Amino acid sequence: MNLGQTYLDHYATYLGTADPTVHTRVPYDQSGVQLFDCPGALPDTHVLVTLGLTHFQDRLRAVTELIFPVSVLDGDVLQAAGASVGFLLQLGVPISEITTLRHLHRTAPDFARRFGKTAVTFVPPFPFPDAFAHVPLLPSEMTGSVWMAVFLSEAEVHLSNTQGFDALADALDGVDVIDLGRPSSV
Repeated sequence: MNLGQTYLDHYATYLGTADPTVHTRVPYDQSGVQLFDCPGALPDTHVLVTLGLTHFQDRLRAVTELIFPVSVLDGDVLQAAGASVGFLLQLGVPISEITTLRHLHRTAPDFARRFGKTAVTFVPPFPFPDAFAHVPLLPSEMTGSVWMAVFLSEAEVHLSNTQGFDALADALDGVDVIDLGRPSSV
């Protein structure tokens, strides 16, 4: 089974065709992870998708890829998304066990200053049908996953750390988390 092709087909089904231009490559170990843009997947939004995290399924203890829906796509945003993927691989922690990765003030300081976001969290990809989060890995009976990255402000990280992820989820309810220029929800 070719996991890369399986995920590309899955992305095409739900997001449309990925731009064949690799926007950035995150080197890790002897290979790495690529980030592509799926223009038109959501109105006025760029949906960056990873391809290659599946190579690190032993490290992350899951067959998974990420999407980064963002309102702006430029070098600062690509740096932040790539740094988040790199930090995730460096930690080697399953995404389901992560509340937040607070690193952008160090790994993508221009992004952190510009947008006021210092961390990323991972949630089910709620702008899309529920089936998008689950990738059938045929011919096996295994299922891969897709998680959505959401950039957070320092105050949102503090809320999550002190009152729990459910409090953060409540604070973000109704907030356009794709809009990088949004004010903090707390």
